[in-house]
Amino acid sequence: MWFVIISAIILIIIIIFMPKRISWETMYTTSWFALIFQLTADVILSVKYQLYGYFGAGIDIKSFILTLLLYPTYNAIFLNFFPKASHWKQALYIIGNTIIITCYEYAILQTDAFYYSGWKLWYSAISYPAILLLLYGNFRVTKWLHKKSVQN
Repeated sequence: MWFVIISAIILIIIIIFMPKRISWETMYTTSWFALIFQLTADVILSVKYQLYGYFGAGIDIKSFILTLLLYPTYNAIFLNFFPKASHWKQALYIIGNTIIITCYEYAILQTDAFYYSGWKLWYSAISYPAILLLLYGNFRVTKWLHKKSVQN
């Protein structure tokens, strides 16, 4: 559990002190999308199909807090530093983040905070690029909607 708490604190500190390339409003709205997406995935994959879980079977306050602290904060950091440059740099950024998240997932598997019961680490590794692209796509839609609302 301490590994998760320390991770969350580090992510929150990064958000506070990182140079902001995106607005707080954008971080807020895209982080809500990330949180809802993660909770939906957890309901389906963890609760319904019991492929993995947090701490123990079922839903508890600790797993909710873990999700609330880790996923929105990482989303905000990921989007804040997403390169505006070439598609190659963006692809490398997504691959790099996939490696980081997969390594973090492996590390958290070594604690009592997360376990598999049918899921495999490589499922996550191949899912993360699509998930990160979805988060970036939501970011683009959010920016487009904001721009459209400002014009009206």
